[in-house]
This record gives sequence, C-alpha cells and structure tokens, in this order.
Amino acid sequence: MAYIGLANIVLAKCNENNGSVSYSNGMRFGRAIKVSIDPKYEDIGDYGDINDDEDDEVFSYADVTLDTAEIEMEASKLAFGHEGNQDDCLENEQDRGGYVGIGLRTKETINGSVNYLAIWLYKVKLKEDGENHETAGETGKYDTVTTTGKAVPCENGNWRRKKKFKTLQETDDWLNDMAGIEKGE
Repeated sequence: MAYIGLANIVLAKCNENNGSVSYSNGMRFGRAIKVSIDPKYEDIGDYGDINDDEDDEVFSYADVTLDTAEIEMEASKLAFGHEGNQDDCLENEQDRGGYVGIGLRTKETINGSVNYLAIWLYKVKLKEDGENHETAGETGKYDTVTTTGKAVPCENGNWRRKKKFKTLQETDDWLNDMAGIEKGE
C-alpha cells in the first residue's frame, strides 16, 4: 500500500524566450491541502478514412486545482496581478496575472520505503475561486482556499516534469532552484 502526502507549493513568474523557459520571483504559494492535475487531450486522428482505427491524441492542457490553507499575500500579486505586500492586498477589476510555474512536493511510502516526488508545472494561468467565511459557535470555522487554472505547454512543448528524490532536502532544493528561490528565503 502507498501512503502519499502533499506539501510545499511554490510558484514563480514564467519567462519564455525563443523556446527557452526560466523563472523569477519564486515564492511559497500557501500551505498545501490538496492538488488536482487533470490532463486533457485533443483527438488529432485522421477522419478521412472510415477504416482508420488509430487513436491519435496530443496533450492540450491540464485543469489545475490548488486547495490551500491560505494564499500568501505576495503570491496573490504574482499569481493574480493584485497590488500589495505581506500585510495588505488590494484587488482591482483590471488585475491580470501572468503565467507562472508551479511546483509541489509529495511524499510516498511504499512497503516501508520513503521517496519524495517533485512535480513542476511549467506554464500555468491561475484564477481565484470564491471564498466562504462563517462562524461555528464561538469560534471561526476552518475552510480552505481554492485556486483553479490551466497548465499549457511551453513553446518547447514541455508542460510537466516529475522528479524522484530520496530526501526531503534534495526535493525542496530542486523545487527552489526551479522557482529561483535563493537559500534561506
């Protein structure tokens, strides 16, 4: 049986130039609760021949859903184009976020052996979903923040990378390197 855990969502501004992709302004997105990556494929089979029995599909995009405990205010600026800092976030009707790279870490335990898997989505456009706030008697009720988006291929065709590591530190270092996060940030 595999036991799988999720943590450490990071994002960074996606910069594409003549087929080359780089990332800048990397940061933590928020504490991970659940991530869903649902690839969609386009049928490019030849419809000219009724005897054609080959299914030919290519990746088109992936629906991405991020459930987090919160979204860091600085991450809202990068992901959604809002104005703000760590303590203040102003949202305007004209706000438009650009493409970001998104990384996350999972931990899997299979038959007592522990591995860490880093997943990097190369080019994602995010949008905010609604918020719910309510009381539960004398205390607040815990709720998660949901963000959705679409992962699309870069100019070079890459859309996702998965890399396995033996240690948590190696995994986080690789994700931080992809996002351009300096050590100690």
